[in-house]
Amino acid sequence: MNFIKQINLLVSFLLELGLIILAGLWGFQQGENSFMRYVFVVAIPAVIILLWGVWAAPKSKRRLKNPARTIFKLAMMALAVFFAYASGHLVWALSFAVITILNVSLAYLWKQDY
Repeated sequence: MNFIKQINLLVSFLLELGLIILAGLWGFQQGENSFMRYVFVVAIPAVIILLWGVWAAPKSKRRLKNPARTIFKLAMMALAVFFAYASGHLVWALSFAVITILNVSLAYLWKQDY
C-alpha cells in the first residue's frame, strides 16, 4: 500500500508540472505578436509558480493550512483544466480534471500532506 501512496504523490507532482505547462501553452496562444507570446509564456507560469511557492509549498513560511490549502490546489488545478480547454485540448482538460479529483480524493483519504 505504501507504494501506491508514493505513486499518488508522484501524480500530484506531475499534475503541478502539467499546470505550469498548460499555463505556458495558453499564454503563448494569447499573445497578439511574437514578443507578447513569449512574455505570456514566461509570465503566466511564473505567477503560478510564485503563488504555489508562497501558499502551497511544503517549506513555505506562509503555507496555507488545510482545508484552505486543498481549496487553493483545487482552484489551481481547475485553472489548468481551463487552460487546456481554452487551448482547444478537450481530452487533456477532461483527463486533467478526472486525475485531479482522483488524486486529491486519495490524498485526503490517506491523509497525505503534500
